[in-house]
Amino acid sequence: MRSRRVIYADTYRHRWHRWLFIASGILAALLLVGWWLQRNPRPDPATYPILGVRLDQTDGVQDFDRLRASKVSFVYLKATEGSSYFDDNFNTNFDQAAGSRLSIGVYHVFSFETTPQAQALQFERKVGSNIGDLPIGIYLSYYREEKPSAAWLTRHLTTFITLIQQQYHRPVLLMGSPEILKAVKTVASHAPRWMDSDQRPTGSGNFWQYTDGARIPNGPQAAYRAAVFMGKRSSFLRLAQ
Repeated sequence: MRSRRVIYADTYRHRWHRWLFIASGILAALLLVGWWLQRNPRPDPATYPILGVRLDQTDGVQDFDRLRASKVSFVYLKATEGSSYFDDNFNTNFDQAAGSRLSIGVYHVFSFETTPQAQALQFERKVGSNIGDLPIGIYLSYYREEKPSAAWLTRHLTTFITLIQQQYHRPVLLMGSPEILKAVKTVASHAPRWMDSDQRPTGSGNFWQYTDGARIPNGPQAAYRAAVFMGKRSSFLRLAQ
């Protein structure tokens, strides 16, 4: 007598294949995430020995002694943005970084929505004297479709820098993409630039943020916005007050 085939045999087999496919996809995704965190695009340490990171509250509170042990030389901490935002972790990270013997910079994210006077007041009120020993950073980005003209940006940025320098008597560091830094090339023309680009910029005496998220060699199990100083150590030390 011919044996009967169980009516649900194919159903079970197809279901098993489907779950096997899903599990394989999840495993591949986990491996990709692991590779992403472990990858190390750091430029040649012999050419660019001075390594640093740019931090904000999304990075959490940091172990700065561990970063220093990983050959990180400097950190830039986000302090303020526009005329009302203050980074939640700024005070904690600043206090802890100050005890690590790292060079410290603080930066403000410039806004197109409010006046430079209001932004300078916010920076002074929230940061106080915690400005570290590196030039005060001003981060610029075209965060909306309608870009301000180069003339408008130059005028408002110059006003902000003037107010900050009147208060702190400290050089500034202009930070952002090559495109926006080109638009303000006449502003504080002797000040260093922090170039956020996956392509190595030309020139020396500037900072190159080579990644928006990657491991520090031998560092914590986290992805960082990492940068190198494009110049000699003596030039870097002259920037630190």
